[in-house]
Amino acid sequence: MPKSQPYWQMPAFLEDTGGPDYTMMDHEDYLTYRIGMLSGEFNRNISKYNARHFDLTLAEGRVLTRLVDSEPLSYGEICEKLLLDGAQISRAAASLVERGYMRKATDPKDARRAIFELTESGEEVGRSVLKVGRARQKYLLEKLTAAERRTLYRSLSKLMGVMADLNASGTLLGEAATAAED
Repeated sequence: MPKSQPYWQMPAFLEDTGGPDYTMMDHEDYLTYRIGMLSGEFNRNISKYNARHFDLTLAEGRVLTRLVDSEPLSYGEICEKLLLDGAQISRAAASLVERGYMRKATDPKDARRAIFELTESGEEVGRSVLKVGRARQKYLLEKLTAAERRTLYRSLSKLMGVMADLNASGTLLGEAATAAED
């Protein structure tokens, strides 16, 4: 395993026998930093694959796979479900419509709202991208033991719950963290 990046190494503060000293954490040891770096590594790799094998951007691939077996979704619903930047989704949707992978229509329930659905070719490409995505997940998860997988998903779910609660209350993570120190 390459050692050129500090986020690939076990953080020293976790190995302290007296308990972790979070005040001495290096920036590269921040949980948010490491999750961001891992996400970036995944995104770069998936982007290259999607471009090479499907001629799609990362956002285009995500929009296609999200709409596979889905009812038509509005632009806002796609943004909400994918948690991606609105500009990325807008560009991806426009490109997918232009390439014939999606149709843009008016929502029959609300004429002010556009909805998107896959065309037959979009469904076919979306299913291919989804198949590779599932294989990718299997490959990664098999690198962990069953106990590591359960711990990882429990931990991620717990942290996602913390963030959902903070977001629902309008509290920023930095505000909650500094208030806890007082």
